Amino acid sequence: MKKEIFGFQNGNAVELYTLENEKASVSIMTRGATVVDFTVSGTSIVGGFDTFDEYLQDDSHQGAIIGRVANRVAKAQFEMDGKVYHLPANNGVNCLHGGDGFDHRIWNVESVGEDSIVLSYVSADGEEGFPNALAVKVTYTLIGAALKIDYEATPDGKTPIALTNHAYFNLDGFGKDVLNHVAVIHADKITEVDDALIPNGNHPDVKGTPFDFNAPHTIGERIGGAFTGYDHNYVLNRAVNSDKFGKVLTLCAAVNNGKLQMNVYTDQPGVQFYTANFLGGKPDFKGGISRVKHGAFCLETQTEPDCVNHGIGFYDKGQTYRHTTVYEVEKIG
Repeated sequence: MKKEIFGFQNGNAVELYTLENEKASVSIMTRGATVVDFTVSGTSIVGGFDTFDEYLQDDSHQGAIIGRVANRVAKAQFEMDGKVYHLPANNGVNCLHGGDGFDHRIWNVESVGEDSIVLSYVSADGEEGFPNALAVKVTYTLIGAALKIDYEATPDGKTPIALTNHAYFNLDGFGKDVLNHVAVIHADKITEVDDALIPNGNHPDVKGTPFDFNAPHTIGERIGGAFTGYDHNYVLNRAVNSDKFGKVLTLCAAVNNGKLQMNVYTDQPGVQFYTANFLGGKPDFKGGISRVKHGAFCLETQTEPDCVNHGIGFYDKGQTYRHTTVYEVEKIG
């Protein structure tokens, strides 16, 4: 395990921890409990930046833990027990990824082992408009070339909880698009959304549409014209299960570039498939590599978008939220 000071936020040190074995290495920053790097077979497959200041300039949530509620909340508000709670409107009139949420906060390091790191954060009552305090713990474990993320959160009063990690992946490294990567997503339905990417309550079948990845397709095969890319929640099937990581998880997706394959396992009901439709501009990725449209893909395991306005994701005092996701990388070429 390697530890270093990565930068300072409001005078507070931000640390960077690196876990390494014979197959892979992963670097975690205490701001946002962020995956700064994930290197497998000599290739850095996660987007990130060389300096801490570049993270402060960025607005794409690279590699960070997202909370208190991931994805979009319609009209930046929700009702709970007859009271309306107002959140920051940072995505048009909607709230995205909890406002200045968990990805902006410095987390505490609870413990570090040879293959794992445990980080914690206490979100105060009223932070970004969310009611009651929430104690959050995230454990990253490097198992061979697999990165396992265990989430745990317990409120001191009723509140919504829906966490994820916002890593951007490119199995070729970065600097060119991922449109030739081949993807499989084990889902028969998606969450239908309006032009602002807010769910409308429908869950159409993907069969016969560009959203069907039950059989392998390249990511870019059906992108074009008015359809500029994917940014949709897939409602996962529960048939493809594995207990290889110590608990029963669904193999929700697999993506390969002919040399490496990433398998994604989770216990969540959905996964947001995002093809970096708006990626570009500054700051550059590590090594001065330009950010390009469709230059990465995200598979953000999650509760449904806008879950709080559909009666989903609320936890009472002392009730613990738990969530496990694994990103497993293997050589295939």
